[in-house]
Amino acid sequence: MDKALKKTLAWTGIGLLLLLILIVVNQINQIFIAASTIHPAFGRLVTILLSMFFAVIFLVPLFGFLKLRKPLELPDETNSETYVKYLNALKKRLMRNSYIREANFTFDENLALLPQIEAAHEVLNQKTFKIIKESSSTVFLTTAVSQNGILDSFFVLTNLSRMVWQISHIYNQRPNVKEILYLYANVAATVLMAREIEDLALMDEQLQPVINSLIGGTLGTLVPGATAVTNLIINSIIQGSANAFLTLRVGIIARKYSSSLTQIDKGLIKRSATLESCGMLGIIVQQNSVSIIKAFVTASKKATIDRTVDKIKDSANKTGNFVKDIFNKQ
Repeated sequence: MDKALKKTLAWTGIGLLLLLILIVVNQINQIFIAASTIHPAFGRLVTILLSMFFAVIFLVPLFGFLKLRKPLELPDETNSETYVKYLNALKKRLMRNSYIREANFTFDENLALLPQIEAAHEVLNQKTFKIIKESSSTVFLTTAVSQNGILDSFFVLTNLSRMVWQISHIYNQRPNVKEILYLYANVAATVLMAREIEDLALMDEQLQPVINSLIGGTLGTLVPGATAVTNLIINSIIQGSANAFLTLRVGIIARKYSSSLTQIDKGLIKRSATLESCGMLGIIVQQNSVSIIKAFVTASKKATIDRTVDKIKDSANKTGNFVKDIFNKQ
C-alpha cells in the first residue's frame, strides 16, 4: 500500500475517532445534567458508570488490535530464504483451510512447494468464482429493476463490502483486522485508478452483441410492438450491467490480492481484472436479462389491463348516465 494512502487513512481514522469521542462526552454531559436534577450524587454515579462503560468499549478493541499478530506479508521473491519462509507459513495456513480439506487436497513433502500452493489456490479460486458470479448477478438484477440512484448506490456498496469479506475468509479462514483492512484498502485503491473511459469502452464491446440479440430475439417475442417498453428495458440492462461490471472487477481484484504469490503491480492487476470482468459480463447479462424482461413485461401488461378496465368502467358509467337521462326526460 502506498505510504500516502496509509497516512490518509490513518489521519481519517484519528479524525473520526476524535469526533466520536466528542459526541460521547457531550451525551454523557447531557445525561449528567438530567440526572443531577434528581440528586447531585445520583448524577455523579451515573456519569462514572457511563464513563467506565464507554472506556471499556473503546479500549478493549484498541488493545485487541494492537495485540494482533503481524499479517502474513508477501516478501520480495528474489530473497530466496525469506520467500521460502513465507511459502512455508502460507502452507500451514492452507492446511488449516476447510475448503482445502473438503477437496481432499494434500501437500507432498517430496514435491516442490510453490506449484502445490498454486494448485491449492486454484481450489480456492473456484469457490471465489461462485461468490463473484452470485454477487454480480444479484447486483445486476436489483439495480436494473430498482432504478433508484441512492438506494442502488447503498446496495452496491454493501454488496461489494460483503463480497470482499467473503473472499478474504476463503483464502484466510481467520483473518485478523489488519489483514482485512489491508485487503479493503488495496482493492479500493486499485479500483479507483483512472482508466474508466477504456473500461467503459471494453464493457460496451461485450454488451453490444448481447443487446442486439435481445432486440432481435427475446424482446421481439415477449414484447411485440412495445417500443417504449423495449427502450426502458435496454436502459435498465445497461445500468444493471455497469454495476455488475464494477462488482465483477472488485471481486476479481480481491481474489488476485488474496492469492498472489509475487509482488503486486496495481496497474497490471486492474488491467487484467478489467479484461476478465468483460469476459464474464456478457454471460452474467445474458443469463439474467430474461428475468428483467419478464418483470417489465408483466408490469407493462398489468398496467395495460388496468387502463383498459378503467376505460371500460368509465364507458359503462357514461352509458348508464346517458340511459338515465333518457328515462328521466321521458
